[in-house]
Amino acid sequence: MRPEQFLTFLKELLPAARTFAETDEKKYPFGLVIPRPSGEDRWHVIGQLSPTEKHDAPAPATTGTPTEGPPPPDTATGTAWLAATLTAAAHPEIATVTPWPTTPGLTIDYHNGAKTFVRAL
Repeated sequence: MRPEQFLTFLKELLPAARTFAETDEKKYPFGLVIPRPSGEDRWHVIGQLSPTEKHDAPAPATTGTPTEGPPPPDTATGTAWLAATLTAAAHPEIATVTPWPTTPGLTIDYHNGAKTFVRAL
């Protein structure tokens, strides 16, 4: 899943979220602002193609057993909340969601070998 597709998925999952393009953010090409009770979370999204993909060809969807988990509590930190939200969505292209140990962010691994890195701003 490429960054554009990931942002579309997140906007469908979180209708109140806005892309950076919608908020006139110019510094980062891909990102999302997610309103939460504790305030807005801002996430920069970076994609890594699978080893067999090329930028000039459409990304094939490869599905498998989705990662699953309970929905997040509203009081969870930004990274924990987003990781739990993605896990609870059980998207069939997502293999794993891994929070980063020392920096606010996470890595999403897909069944086709691609990755998305989501960094808190």
